[in-house]
Amino acid sequence: MYKKFFKFIPKVLLFGSPFILLALSYFVFDPFHVLRNYKHYGSNYLKTYNRNRLSTETYLNYKDEHQFNSFILGSSRASAFHTLDWGKLIGEPAPFHFDAFNDNISGMRGKLEFIDKTGSKIKNALIIVDSDTFSEQYDESESIVHHKDYRWTDEGLLSYHTRFFKAYFKKKYFVSYLDLKLFNTYRPFYMDEFFRFKYYYTTPLNDYLFPENIENIRKDSVKYYSNPEFHERAAHPAMLDRQIKKHHLADLKTIDSLFKVHKTNYKIIIGPAFDQREYHPIDLDILGIYFGKKNIYNYTGKNKYTNDITNYYEMSHYKPVVGRRILEEIYNSPENRTP
Repeated sequence: MYKKFFKFIPKVLLFGSPFILLALSYFVFDPFHVLRNYKHYGSNYLKTYNRNRLSTETYLNYKDEHQFNSFILGSSRASAFHTLDWGKLIGEPAPFHFDAFNDNISGMRGKLEFIDKTGSKIKNALIIVDSDTFSEQYDESESIVHHKDYRWTDEGLLSYHTRFFKAYFKKKYFVSYLDLKLFNTYRPFYMDEFFRFKYYYTTPLNDYLFPENIENIRKDSVKYYSNPEFHERAAHPAMLDRQIKKHHLADLKTIDSLFKVHKTNYKIIIGPAFDQREYHPIDLDILGIYFGKKNIYNYTGKNKYTNDITNYYEMSHYKPVVGRRILEEIYNSPENRTP
């Protein structure tokens, strides 16, 4: 019986070797950059980075060296607010950009709790609110680039890594990935697997840049902004539906409590959305209850920022020049000016 069993082993290894090699390729190449610690991420081009992981790892790598105590939180739209622009206005040399793709209020709350737990002060905070802030759309998806980091959620380490390992085999992701490793060439069918646009992440402050968009605008801005999508806005945009639901109040309360414990100087900015839809007044009132109306800055609707299409890279992201002007407007106002 044992002889038959041992004779069967080579056959199992022979027929199972393709899967074994594929599994090994996941651990060797670390396609999602979640298995090992990376000191610098650079460009995401033709890579599948999870911004929650990237931001958390960068924070842990440099928090002691740079003594981070000021944080920008939000989705990728928060990229318009550069750390050094903000740092000049608050007198801090090293604010940290702790954003994530389509981040929502539970993600921001989790990050702030993690900052507190790891011993950093939260002296200043900038929370950028947009249409994703009070949405669970990406929490409920299987998107690898949106998954929250296990170090500040209730998820276990094994469950977290199992999700990424399984994703390597879904939709034949490994085919696209290994083809890329061999030929280092973009192919149209990568669209579902890899970001087509180039982004760049700075180290150690973790700003989020758009080099490809910047270069295309520099080459031919007229052509860039002739894209019909830039001219399809409604003449009379409807007001946004209410965003804040009952289950979001616990997150708001926790953030408020953390700010009080740390005596945080904070601003809540509702960004200038391209669609020019006004933020709902009831949601504004709710934010005001938790954070004080004087700390809420609403830039939605039609205004000097949203009226100019050249203030945007595309329909989702406004430019750092807009973020810089908003920050100067806020911090240079009489009530916020440092004596």
